[in-house]
Amino acid sequence: MNRGCQHCGELIVGNAYRVTSEDQGIALLDMVVCSLCFMEAKRLHLHAEEINLGSKQATSARNRESHRPRLGI
Repeated sequence: MNRGCQHCGELIVGNAYRVTSEDQGIALLDMVVCSLCFMEAKRLHLHAEEINLGSKQATSARNRESHRPRLGI
């Protein structure tokens, strides 16, 4: 698994975080970031949560969420 921050490009040491944003059900942002970029995301009021990069369960849960119907049909 790539341990680089998708925002600043630095190596993620310690905890990793997923930052997401959507508008009207359309995903605009979905990044794995370091702790400094996580703090910046929270300052910008973006949704951000700690994740476990070694967990296949976290990846599969994210994939299920990204494939849900967006128009509510």
